Amino acid sequence: MNAFFSFLETKLLPPLNKVANLRFIRAIMQAGIITVPFTIVGSIFLIINNLPQIIPQLASFFESTILKFAPIYSVATTMSIGSLALFYSLGTAYFLTDIYRKEETKELSSFVGAVLGLFAFLMTIVQVDIGNDGAQLIQKTSDTAIIYNGVALGGWVTRFGGVGIFIGIITAILSTQIYRFCVKKNLTIRMPEGVPIGVSRAFASLIPAILISVVMIGINAGLAFLHTDLHGLLSKPFEFVKDLTGSWLGIVVIMLLIHLLWSVGVHGTAIIKNSFVNPILLVALTENINGSSNIFAGDFINMYIFIGGAGSTLGLVLLMIFVAKSDQLKILGKTAILPGLFNINEPVIFGAPIVYNPYLIIPFIVTPIVNVTIAYFATDFGLVNKVITGIPWISPIGIGAFLGTGGDFRAISIAFLNLAVSIVCYYPFFKIYDGKLYTEQMASKSEMGSTNG
Repeated sequence: MNAFFSFLETKLLPPLNKVANLRFIRAIMQAGIITVPFTIVGSIFLIINNLPQIIPQLASFFESTILKFAPIYSVATTMSIGSLALFYSLGTAYFLTDIYRKEETKELSSFVGAVLGLFAFLMTIVQVDIGNDGAQLIQKTSDTAIIYNGVALGGWVTRFGGVGIFIGIITAILSTQIYRFCVKKNLTIRMPEGVPIGVSRAFASLIPAILISVVMIGINAGLAFLHTDLHGLLSKPFEFVKDLTGSWLGIVVIMLLIHLLWSVGVHGTAIIKNSFVNPILLVALTENINGSSNIFAGDFINMYIFIGGAGSTLGLVLLMIFVAKSDQLKILGKTAILPGLFNINEPVIFGAPIVYNPYLIIPFIVTPIVNVTIAYFATDFGLVNKVITGIPWISPIGIGAFLGTGGDFRAISIAFLNLAVSIVCYYPFFKIYDGKLYTEQMASKSEMGSTNG
């Protein structure tokens, strides 16, 4: 076990720490956080549309009343979940500019950076092809969508949704670098003191905006000669990453990496899930909303795997409360139960502790893998509906699974089955560790008694 921890500390941890501290990774993580309210808002109204499935007995009532007004309130879903790429683009550019502003030069404006990031992303939306007759806007029509004057339309602008998230991130990073270059090289228009700040910002962004437009036009033109664009160019590698999250083995690898990081005190959830996996799951969620059948989508991980937080530690907390003999684990369990019900488990990870603890690290790593196996095949075999709505990651066990699947009561059973499994997985290791602590506790009390005597 010492050799195992030594390997993690010396070989795996240093490069991963470097990745986690990269400026653009930090910006992407923060941008992901600001999208959460929008996915929740959109999902609330999406759940309303699924009321006939949630309560089939009242389907006719819903269809003759509230669902008649669906075109009105569904706009909230379209403009939130259907516009995630816009939020990611703005957020990534804003936070990355803000990081540079704090760490390099105060002359940068986070607001200007955000607007420029959005501008760069918007320049990737229109599809153009260059042939013998010159450049032409693509026009195409199908049964479910159209491309009109180069803009793909479904219920909304298609590339504004989950499918555009990665391009939004890339163009935000690119535009921020151009803006940063302009400021460092004094390639901006500076207004005299006394000019309103709004006017100053407008002129300060002029030259960077021109350079960004030239760069984006050059990229678009080059790819148009190849009869593709940025979205099409990145579709292939993106499909590879998506395939990883779309298979049982792929998600097992992801879970393994997350919990290996946690085992040495590094926030594996933030580094891997929040930075790299969540954007893919958001894309899969938007596809499911439109009729696809992705197993890993939305908050699948929080619904079925992270029960009580990373490592599925709610089962461990229950063992602490009801089974523990040692005072240390009993008190910790009572303290950790409330946050654990809302999938917050730092008190357990650092209080038990699980970090660097050879007694608990094995079930901490193994339990999520067992849980994901159960949830994956239950969904794959049609025993439970696929994820079709976004939920808050703090949704208590069962509630999140029920809401995330559009009101499938069977999802509650899968979530509680995984809780039971986590208890079984933790139990033997917990007993050994609790026994060790209890023995030390009794020895300490005996030593104190003999000293007093």
